[in-house]
Amino acid sequence: MKMVLSTVLALAAAFSAPALALAVESPQDLVVNTTHEVLQVLRDNRERVTSDPAYVRKLVNEKIVPHLDFEIMTRLAVGKYWNDASASQKATLVQEFRNLLLRTYTKSLSEYKDQRIEFRPFQPEARDDRAVVRSQFQSEGAQPVPVDYKLRRTDDWKIYDITIDSISLVTNYRASFGAELERGGVAALIASLQRKNAELGP
Repeated sequence: MKMVLSTVLALAAAFSAPALALAVESPQDLVVNTTHEVLQVLRDNRERVTSDPAYVRKLVNEKIVPHLDFEIMTRLAVGKYWNDASASQKATLVQEFRNLLLRTYTKSLSEYKDQRIEFRPFQPEARDDRAVVRSQFQSEGAQPVPVDYKLRRTDDWKIYDITIDSISLVTNYRASFGAELERGGVAALIASLQRKNAELGP
């Protein structure tokens, strides 16, 4: 749960409304300039966040979804089995993985307790269409946790992975998907994701 909550807060803190994203020049600017705004929304609406799932779903859809590259996240999490999937299966995998992530975020967001994020100086990557924004996630009474946001740029910058305390979100899911894929292939993974999403509810 700690990993899930850290991931949720990292995503929520990293990105705000698309209109603001257009006003910044770099992924570092995007992350830094929007962090305080989004965290303030969580603080100002604490009671509603903990009691109104529909409000949290709206928050996730408006402030997080537009800035995530779900196709790349899914492709990386599925790994070599991605090439075995049909076009229809790929579309279903992306949709079900997206639903799993967003349902998990929605259920976990209510655990926010004034955690803070401190950003590190930006270091350019070798490729100008890739970026890593480095930070530390600080909870009161606990050691700081390194949080790195990995982004790629096509038309816009979008996040495709987050590493928390040296654990990659995508790699973590790839490990959990691997056993299911080895047992039953892509169809078995799709069925498993659909069951999990049904258990998590709307």
